[in-house]
Amino acid sequence: MGVRLMVVLLVSAALLFTAGCSGARETDEVGYVIAMGIDKAPEKDKINVTYQMAIPRALSGTSDSDSKEATEIITITANTAVEARNLLNTSVARVPNLSHIKVIIIGEDIARQGVGDFIAPLQRFREFRGSMYVVVAHESTAEDFIKKLTPRLEILPSKYVETMMLSSTENGYYGRSFLHDFYNRLKGGSAAPYATLVAVNPMDGKDLPTDKKRAGEKNDEYTAGNIPLMGEGPAANFAGLALFKADKMVGTLTNEECRMVSLLQGKNAPNCFFAVADPNIPDKAVNIIFRLGRKPNTKITLQDGQFIVDVDVLLEAEVTSIPSAINYEMAGYKEQLEEQISQVVHGEMMNMLDKTRSLGTDPVGFGYPARAMFRTFDEWREINWSEAYSNADFRLKVTTKIRRSALMWQSSPITK
Repeated sequence: MGVRLMVVLLVSAALLFTAGCSGARETDEVGYVIAMGIDKAPEKDKINVTYQMAIPRALSGTSDSDSKEATEIITITANTAVEARNLLNTSVARVPNLSHIKVIIIGEDIARQGVGDFIAPLQRFREFRGSMYVVVAHESTAEDFIKKLTPRLEILPSKYVETMMLSSTENGYYGRSFLHDFYNRLKGGSAAPYATLVAVNPMDGKDLPTDKKRAGEKNDEYTAGNIPLMGEGPAANFAGLALFKADKMVGTLTNEECRMVSLLQGKNAPNCFFAVADPNIPDKAVNIIFRLGRKPNTKITLQDGQFIVDVDVLLEAEVTSIPSAINYEMAGYKEQLEEQISQVVHGEMMNMLDKTRSLGTDPVGFGYPARAMFRTFDEWREINWSEAYSNADFRLKVTTKIRRSALMWQSSPITK
């Protein structure tokens, strides 16, 4: 009886001292930050931190509400991101809360200088979630990009960013990077960190392809900010990847090169629209949709100190348009088109691999299967994977099988 009474008293005491929420605040006492940008400041060793905060009264959902009214933007110059957070509280009456940040935008200047000094502390502070997106503002500042985050279809820019990132899997034109994944790649040494490439588009309709078309290719290649766009839509633009070597940005990938990274990672984009030169009339294009038939088979061996990487890629294609009206659904012609698709994709993949090898950065993550060849992690760390990747020999095989011909089973020329 005495033991039971003692247990009841202990439980009651525990409930008494743990009840309540001493750190709680009313909603109208909190300022919710939804986006954060980091840029180099004119002053030496200082940074500009831009905060985009939600205005609760503007989120009523009325027809006259828009994204400009729903947010407030403040830029602070400080020595560290932590100091900037404290200084934010000197001009905002509410207590800043960073746990709702959807995206961290890094200006290209500071990305090339190095992000290690502020990315690592972000992982330690409890308000920064690992599910936040990391993007790099290409040829612009994070502050300028945040000011252009004014979508008309969404009230909050954070919802726009979230939707854009989720739709990145539709076509593979830009990859998404979470803070947790970026940090793991930064520390692990088995793959290079990368971030989504974003930019402010001038919306003047100018066509500025980033790279030249290769043999058999009909698609132009772009990075963020160079896509020919006009209209009143948001000038914020997502396309390509920012590549990092250690914590410094060293280069970029175009939208098509980013798509090749996704394919080699085994990520299947359901709407990979692609145009290749017609095998029989090169001036015309054949439009297709392709997807992975299975995950790429990757085998890595080590010969005389050099890594040999064999990759076997199987693509399944659907023909969506044949302007020449040649019957590529027939045997004989079908094999010609399959070979043409395989050659173009093979060239795109090898171009991406050559570019990343020259930069010493491995966005695909071939280092993960490579480290399985070593008995201990210490043995793997002795291998400088960045250098080993630069000297690796890639043997790539791409096979395409046309499975469908859309809603038409036989092509025929137009009657003259």
